[in-house]
Amino acid sequence: MTRILEPTFQEFCAIVSSLTNSVLIFLILTKSPPQLGSYKWLMLCTCFFELAYASLDIFVEPKIRTFQSSLFLVQDLRKSRIGHDTTLLFLLAYNSCYGSSMSIFACHFIYRYGAINAEFKQKHLFGVKQTLLYIAPIFTGFVWAILCWSTLGESSSKSDFLRPHFQQVFNMTIKECVYVAFHFWPTDDQGEPHLDFMSFACVVMMLLILGTSFGNVLYFGVKCYQYISNQLGSLSLQSNATKTLQAQIFYSLIIQSAIPCFLMYMPATIMSMIPLLNLGYDFNFPLLQSPLRSTRRLIHFQRFL
Repeated sequence: MTRILEPTFQEFCAIVSSLTNSVLIFLILTKSPPQLGSYKWLMLCTCFFELAYASLDIFVEPKIRTFQSSLFLVQDLRKSRIGHDTTLLFLLAYNSCYGSSMSIFACHFIYRYGAINAEFKQKHLFGVKQTLLYIAPIFTGFVWAILCWSTLGESSSKSDFLRPHFQQVFNMTIKECVYVAFHFWPTDDQGEPHLDFMSFACVVMMLLILGTSFGNVLYFGVKCYQYISNQLGSLSLQSNATKTLQAQIFYSLIIQSAIPCFLMYMPATIMSMIPLLNLGYDFNFPLLQSPLRSTRRLIHFQRFL
């Protein structure tokens, strides 16, 4: 039953993401108020990115799981008509999108702080400097894909390790799939496990990207709240409406920070640490992030209308 429901639910989420992003693109192009400013273009680029991400989700149909000391992303070649090497490129592109999404969250929070703090915007986000918000996700996605391609590619030892698991869980042979995988604790000729340096170095780099993104989200989220609270607090008399506004801003920032935290940062960290620590758990992560990210931005955009 799980094998049937998982791809169906994943396709459903990708379709919902495509629809919400399409609606949001229409709203941005036709209903954007002047006060939205250049944030219009950042949101528009993000929507087109997520539309491509959702399309890849439908086309690639990736499965992300842990198995003992490995973490793998696999695609069934029996559902593909484009061959092994081209399918691998699409799988790497999907990985790249996940890396880019980490940077996109941080960029949105940085822009929001610049939108309320003119001094910060003038110093760090004025003119050409603002293009960094568009370049950073592309660069992060490229680095993420290169890491996967150079360190997590298929190998005979990984194939020997994953072959029985693929046969048992997916009912497919190793030649009927394309995969990229961490294998943190392979065994030597005597059957003794040893740490695979390439997998370890790659996961450290990826966790560094995750940590940097989460740190920026947390830091600029707190800075936004502090700046707005200080501006409201400078008023001689604070009305009940002002206090209510402060509370709404606070809870809004908590929710907007919690969504990527619980749907992106924490799952990615947990799924990396389980095989790294060789805990022996087999863990399946349903890819829920795309539709929820799109829905969050749709709600956020409505506040400008």
